[in-house]
Order: sequence, then C-alpha cells, then structure tokens
Amino acid sequence: MRKQLFQGLVLSTLVTAGYVWVTFDKTVRVEIDGQPRAVRTFAGTVGDVLEQIDVAPGAHDVVAPKPDVPVKDGSRIVVRRGRPLTVTLNGKTKTVWVTALSVSEALDQLAVRNAHGAFTSASRSRSIPLDGLAIEVRTPGRVTILADGKAHQVITTSGTLREVFKQAGVRLSTRDKVSKKLTALPVDGMVVRVTRITAGKETQNIAVPFGVVRKPNASMWLGSSRIVKYGVPGVKLRTFRLRFTDKKLTGRWLVSTKLVRKPVTQVVEYGTRRRTVDDLNWGALARCESGGNPRAIGGGGAYRGLYQFTIGTWYSVGGTGDPINASVAEQTYRAKQLYLRRGRSPWPHCGRLL
Repeated sequence: MRKQLFQGLVLSTLVTAGYVWVTFDKTVRVEIDGQPRAVRTFAGTVGDVLEQIDVAPGAHDVVAPKPDVPVKDGSRIVVRRGRPLTVTLNGKTKTVWVTALSVSEALDQLAVRNAHGAFTSASRSRSIPLDGLAIEVRTPGRVTILADGKAHQVITTSGTLREVFKQAGVRLSTRDKVSKKLTALPVDGMVVRVTRITAGKETQNIAVPFGVVRKPNASMWLGSSRIVKYGVPGVKLRTFRLRFTDKKLTGRWLVSTKLVRKPVTQVVEYGTRRRTVDDLNWGALARCESGGNPRAIGGGGAYRGLYQFTIGTWYSVGGTGDPINASVAEQTYRAKQLYLRRGRSPWPHCGRLL
C-alpha cells in the first residue's frame, strides 16, 4: 500500500512538473538593433527576458514593449541602443543621442529639414557605432550675389562662399570688394554684395529688400507655411568717381544712383485648416506606449491596453470592463475622447508623437 502511495505521489509530481513546464515555458523573439534572435524562457516580463540574455537597457536605449509588460509565447521585444551623434548642421555643432542604425535613419529621427538634398560628410548608408559618430550636414540654402547690376541666386550646399561664386559664374578681380568673407559658410537667405573697383571708378551693388505677401491655404494645417515664390532683392547701383595720387586714393565722390532691378515679391502660403482629433498620429502613440499591443499590461498591472489606460481613466471616458479586452477601434475611440478632455498630458513621454 505504501509502495503504491509513493508511486502515486511520484507520478503526481511528474504530471504537475510537466504541466508547469508546458504552462510557463515559452519562446520569445528578441530584436536588438535590427538583429533578431529566439529566446526560450520562463521569464514573466520583458525586463526578465532581457536580464536572462544579459541585456541591460541604458538611459538612452528604447525598449518596446516596456520592461514591466508581461510576455507570452510568441511575444516580440525590440531593443534599440542609443548612441551619441555629434552633428555639425549648417555650421552649428551639437551632440544628440539617437537610436538610429545609419546616418540616413538618424537624419530622419532628427527631422532635418531638406535632408534629401543635403550634403553629408559621411555616406548615408554608413552605420553608427555604439561609441558614436561625428558628421557634418549642410542643407540646401538660397544665396543671392549682387554683382554687375544683377541678382544671381544660387541654391547650394557648398562649404564656402568662394565655391558659391564659382557655382554662380561670378568672377572677382583682386580689386573687388565682397561684403562677406569668401571663407564664410553660406546660409539660407544670405545676400552678398560685390563692389567693383576699376581705375577711376567704383560701382556699388546695393540690395533693395523685397516685400512678402502672405496668402491663406485651406488645404494646409494651421501653423504651417511654405514659400511658393521666392523673393529676389532688387539692385541699386551707386557709382563713385575716384581720384588717385601716386597710386593712393585721394578723392571719392558720388556720381549717380540708379535702380537697375526691381525686387521680386516673395509669396508665402499659410495653413488655415485646423487639425481634428482624427488627424493625429494614433499609430505612433500606440507603438510608443505599448509596442502596438492592444493587450499590453504595464506598471505592475496599473496601465493597460494599446494606450496604457488606468482603469479609472478608462471608465472616465465611457469604457467598460478591462481595456485589454476591448477592440483596437474601441481603445482608439476612448483615447481620442481622453485627448479632447486633457490633450497630450495623459501621455507625458509619448504624447509628443501625436
């Protein structure tokens, strides 16, 4: 009898152990900086899985879903490690942390305007190592050279004004004066004046500012604007007579002032269309908050669902039951209701993506 009882206990233990093994054993897909791997684990949360594989996220790393979110068989964890990027953008240098794997991706993360046509000192496909990278970026800028009664406009990513003069086909003699140093970095909107000096005469090219007309555009978002017609400065010529004695300037007097080119008015359209709650980027918010998982649970169970509602907040916008049991459409509808009441404040970190 005792023998049978002992055998029964052993069998029961084996069955229970097998049940525990089947219940808690799972395979999780972990992707670190774009490199996937399968991890077999008994871990309960994202953080536990990362600890098991000796991955300790730093302050500049991004983990999705959040470390306290429970995992199940087939869960996907994405880790992007931060790396310092020293960027000299149009002559101004700063160091930022990015999770981008390449220079091209970093430009997208930093939302560099006109990045498509920009000059970059490193190939856009170049990988950014964990210890960082330094790059120079020059976005296209419109430079105007006033010379010989003309306004020469050039769109350039050149590193010096000397290169811009070559690009514009404007020649300089040793006597000519330029209003800015030829070694200066060209920047968008720069106007450069050339003064020609010949024997007995000096001709100054003076900029005449252009006007700006603003027009509403109902198809553009409120607060946005775009230049639909670039302004061009007018040119006024001032001519001086010069007197030299023993090759030294001893006299200079104004002979004439003449407007030789009228300015061209700049036309700017500005948006009047107001954003509605439906126009916001709810997909980006969901990916940031929960990794896009409508059944995600964070904060030890306090934050739930696609947009990490608390139960109290969920009920306050008309939700019933548990957010994780609601459809994606229902969760998004309730998130929109919450936004109409409180703006981005319920999502202090991810709300900026809306």
